[in-house]
Amino acid sequence: MLEQLTIRNFALIEETTVHFGTGFSAITGETGAGKSVLMGALRVVVGGKTLPTMIRHGADKAFVEATFDISNNAEAKNLLASEEIDAEDDLVIQREILAGGKNRTRVNGVIVKQGFLQDLGESLIQMHGQSDQLLLRDLRTQLKLLDDYSGSEAELKAYSETWATYNRLQEELLRTEENARHLAEQKEFLTFQKNELEKANLRAGEEAELEAKTSAASKSEAKMHAIEELSKLFDGENGLMSQFEVFQSKIRQFSSKLPEMEEWSVKLGEAYDSLSFIEEALRDAEESSELDPVELDRANTRLAQIQRLKRKYRTDEAGLIELFARRKKELESLENLDADLAEIKKNIEKAKAKLSEAANALSEKRLSGKQTLDSKVEEVLHSLGMPKATFSTDISEEAYSATGKDRVEFCMAPNLGEGQKPLRVAVSGGELSRVLLAFKSVMAEQDHVPVLVFDEVDSGISGEIGNNVGETLKSIGKFHQVLAITHLQQVACRASSHLAVEKHENGEGRTISNVKLLSYNERIVEIARMLGDAKSPTSLAHAKEFLEEANAS
Repeated sequence: MLEQLTIRNFALIEETTVHFGTGFSAITGETGAGKSVLMGALRVVVGGKTLPTMIRHGADKAFVEATFDISNNAEAKNLLASEEIDAEDDLVIQREILAGGKNRTRVNGVIVKQGFLQDLGESLIQMHGQSDQLLLRDLRTQLKLLDDYSGSEAELKAYSETWATYNRLQEELLRTEENARHLAEQKEFLTFQKNELEKANLRAGEEAELEAKTSAASKSEAKMHAIEELSKLFDGENGLMSQFEVFQSKIRQFSSKLPEMEEWSVKLGEAYDSLSFIEEALRDAEESSELDPVELDRANTRLAQIQRLKRKYRTDEAGLIELFARRKKELESLENLDADLAEIKKNIEKAKAKLSEAANALSEKRLSGKQTLDSKVEEVLHSLGMPKATFSTDISEEAYSATGKDRVEFCMAPNLGEGQKPLRVAVSGGELSRVLLAFKSVMAEQDHVPVLVFDEVDSGISGEIGNNVGETLKSIGKFHQVLAITHLQQVACRASSHLAVEKHENGEGRTISNVKLLSYNERIVEIARMLGDAKSPTSLAHAKEFLEEANAS
């Protein structure tokens, strides 16, 4: 419940702190006194839009703070826990509205975003003003009211899950059919690419191996040419070895005549051994340097093929291998698409059967709730000054949607003999406010939001009907904290507590609104004012009598 509201520099309110009690609290005041300002501050503190014009003239910022008791509000506690905000039984919401258009929001001291505050606010307060009453004309609102009354939460959840599955399968079918069409159109092209790459039979790392082989072959060829040239110098008719042997032979001939050449002959023999070693090495190298031209040609041809495919498909070796795998998979999927489509359609039929079953269960729940809802709303409407009014919930079948197969519309005949018409066209603004009040009365026990705020729900009514409106609000107050702005003394005197909004001028020539919790005697004066004259002994006597009668009931 709302325990306290503090307002500073908000429109006409300079500074005020309002304490709220349990049950039904009436809010009264002269026209223009600032009741709408109080409602505006309350809307802002639970996530309403802020505007710089809300700041009191001459002030830098406006401030609104609300304290709630959430000891029995599990939804609010769960929301706070989701944001890791500490909360036990007390919740404090603060909003600052700055002149530049920005605002700051704190929940139990933690800065939060407006979206979170709006979610939190929905678990704390329901505001019902003129615009909220108009929502009753909306078919979606009417369907939700029926579901809330019928307790259709479990059935609606089951249906929503099945609906989501059914739509997911429908989307999958469309995607698969589109993919099938696309692949079918591209089949010839995909097949050509797949066959070409399959024929190429590429493997990872092959290109590097071929490049290494051709590079080695190129180096081997250079070596072979070098060895051939050296071998020619060594061998042959005028080669190094032949000339050396001739020279060595001459030395031997001359060594008998020239003894000192004997030593030369020995040295030449040693040199001959070295040259023979080199000659042998050249011969061995020449034999080992022989290349397989067929193998080299095959390697070059394969390398050229890979490079051509790379240029053609504008990718590297790994990309070619991946492209082949993708094309193969696409063609295989094309072959399996008929089976896939058949399986999806089979699953859609199963989902459709489940959807029908879930929709029927939801419809049955709604039909069951409708039986008592209509009679109870009608009963309350009779007590609210519409004794001949008839009310019914029309449920007709339509195409499946996110909320089931039911089209729900509230119908009403405000007066005898008129015939029922849809609520959106059959009632006036005053009648619509009574319909809203009737629904809140009927659903008081099911509605889990602790605070209900009614802004002039008694608009357009008077006399005995006002007494019934007051009794209805008082009755709703047994299950909720109810705040209601009213111009009727019959309503105000039935409240558990009474707040008066007053406007006056201060000594500085400024207009100030203030909110005051009235004592019993002050309530008598305020009710007398509502009767026409707060100073009239007759009005005061009547006011006291009204208050005593209301408290006695």
